Amino acid sequence: MLAAGPLRTDRTPPSKPRCPPDRCVASAALPASPWLLASLQARVRARPWARTTRHYNLRMSKRAIAHCPRNAGLPALALVAAALGVAGCDGLQYVHHVAQAQFSINRETEPIADVLASGRLSAEDADKLRLIVKARDYAAGTMGLRAGTSYTTFYDTQGQPLAYNLSAARRDALLARTWSFPIVGEVPYLAFFDEDYLRRVERRLQDEGFDTLTYELDAYSTLGVFEDPVRSPMLKRGTLDLVETVIHELLHNTVWRNGATVFNESLATFVGRQGAIEFLRQEYGEDSGWPAVAVRFYADTDAVNAFLLRFYEDLAAYYGGPGTPEEKTAGREAVFAAWRTRFETDVLPLLNYPDSFRGYGRLPTNNAWVLANYRYNLDLHVFAQVYEAAGHNWAAALGVYRAAAAAPGDPFEYLRNWLRERAAAAAATRGGDDAGGPGG
Repeated sequence: MLAAGPLRTDRTPPSKPRCPPDRCVASAALPASPWLLASLQARVRARPWARTTRHYNLRMSKRAIAHCPRNAGLPALALVAAALGVAGCDGLQYVHHVAQAQFSINRETEPIADVLASGRLSAEDADKLRLIVKARDYAAGTMGLRAGTSYTTFYDTQGQPLAYNLSAARRDALLARTWSFPIVGEVPYLAFFDEDYLRRVERRLQDEGFDTLTYELDAYSTLGVFEDPVRSPMLKRGTLDLVETVIHELLHNTVWRNGATVFNESLATFVGRQGAIEFLRQEYGEDSGWPAVAVRFYADTDAVNAFLLRFYEDLAAYYGGPGTPEEKTAGREAVFAAWRTRFETDVLPLLNYPDSFRGYGRLPTNNAWVLANYRYNLDLHVFAQVYEAAGHNWAAALGVYRAAAAAPGDPFEYLRNWLRERAAAAAATRGGDDAGGPGG
């Protein structure tokens, strides 16, 4: 199982400091679906099956994709498939294609130093690769994230997509389709390295009555199981987005709770953002304009996330109301349409960089899209409050986040209880100081 990285749904971080708000956008093009611009999931493009899979050396024909693959290593993979709880041909096929692609990637990586020395990258891409190395070193050395050998090697996809993410949700409720895996537990998405296979699974889910969401991946975390290289599509990102992505992915290597995707992704979103601001401040200086651009952009992101949370709650109330599943599905477009209008009138005019978020005015009528936003951005302020209470000390804050991930029950509630207990202890200390003062 692969852990997805930071989700950017139609938001484009500013690519340069001190630029006019209407020009502070990344140079990367918007994806084909106008509402989705994912940070590790860039452009969705249809590609011929052979071209999509060729650079992974999958060696699987369309017939093998349509039926159970029959390769020498499949008996062992059958045991893994059984552990996944995805019995039979489907489970075996999925495990086979992911494992073979991942091992192929690992075989074809190169040390970053060799790639830079070869001179084959453009000057811009070489600078971005050096920036990734600096961000990795900062995340490991200053923040204390578990980096291992991640982002010390480079994998060139030769212009092909790296992989794809697929998620699904019921059309009459905000309920995600989930899959269970060893190590990571229950997750609401799957990664695919073959677009033809992806589309077949997507069509099957749609036939079963699910909304689906697919997008390209340009980065993901294997949670330290494999060496995570820099994948060449990452170099299409702007500076802020690139740094945030590196830190987001390394956080997954550091703190992970099985089956708690919303906690895992939301924590990585906060740590990636906060770490990016601090890195830019150290690397370029406050006067460079980069920290200020990042702070303003993330303030916009928070405003959009607050809007999307209100939308989520209103949509959940609609689905929880009277009516049959068919009636709710037929009537939901009116809810989506109303919130599209609200975004255009109530949110967009107040943003620092409105052009970076304009795509939210085209919210798709798709519950899988709604849930994707939700799982990456829940209660970020709770993580921020813990970091502040820990004295902006990453070692202390990460210790609390790890404890929340390891504790039974809701990890968000663990953090809220930790904050309440810390506030109560501080109040008691202040009260004791007052009582024991002069004349006490």
